[in-house]
Amino acid sequence: MHSRRRALQAASIAPALAVLKPDPVFAALNLSDPSESHKAHVKLRGSLGNAWVFRHYWGDVYAVLPERLPVPLFKFQGLIKAKWTNNGDGTHSETLYDMSSFLDWNTEAILETFTNSISHEQNTVIQVWDGPSFTKYTAAGPVYPWTTTPPTTPVALPWRVEDGHVWLPERASFERPHPLDPKEWPKASSGKTTLSMVNVTLSGALADLVDETQSAPHDMRWTATRSWLPWLHLGQMPGQLLTIGTGRKISGPDVLPAKMLEIIARQQPDYLTSDQPWTEAMSSWERYKKKFATRQ
Repeated sequence: MHSRRRALQAASIAPALAVLKPDPVFAALNLSDPSESHKAHVKLRGSLGNAWVFRHYWGDVYAVLPERLPVPLFKFQGLIKAKWTNNGDGTHSETLYDMSSFLDWNTEAILETFTNSISHEQNTVIQVWDGPSFTKYTAAGPVYPWTTTPPTTPVALPWRVEDGHVWLPERASFERPHPLDPKEWPKASSGKTTLSMVNVTLSGALADLVDETQSAPHDMRWTATRSWLPWLHLGQMPGQLLTIGTGRKISGPDVLPAKMLEIIARQQPDYLTSDQPWTEAMSSWERYKKKFATRQ
């Protein structure tokens, strides 16, 4: 009887052990090794070679106010284009441009003015031209232009692997002096500092990370919080913006939807073709300051 029971138990456990056997694809990629982790990150995010990489994204923006549910404000849609360079020493560089437009919450029409449900004012909308921004990716971590002491100890990234899929979080937070002095710009400045936190998760297929190609497809999802945009004219009102977005790496501009092509045509017609669609790097706050000579 005991022998039969043990045999039945072994038979029931066998399928589970089969499921838990190491994935041969995973075995070919050791993501706990900092060098392999770095290469997988670059391949998933951008390219191991010298190439332009495009990421299309879209999402919603909310106002988060004390003791209130988040207030829907507007939608957005944008396109990141990044030039990736293999530096030949195990590191890779990214020169990134990011352009997007704010859209009406209901119709998704490109906004030129915005009826602000919080202040009950009409705001002139300033769209987004971010970059060029420069990042060097190493096995020890990213190096930015403002990095004073570059990391030197290689580290493996916090990958999650399940059933042939991979997820990788990318997190950043910033606290910087506000470009607009609240005494001089009482409606456009949210205070002495600007605060932002971004949580992005890249996801893809494990098999795409071990093949012979230089770049792997990915989907991305993110949430971000940041200080009020200056053109909202919310001044030092308590609260912040909440952004919830989705996107993906695309094979090329030919797969972009009509709305994104409309945004490009209106906002920066040479965006897809120019290696330097603009040269002056400005934040939304700096762009506002440049646009409006008269203080708000």
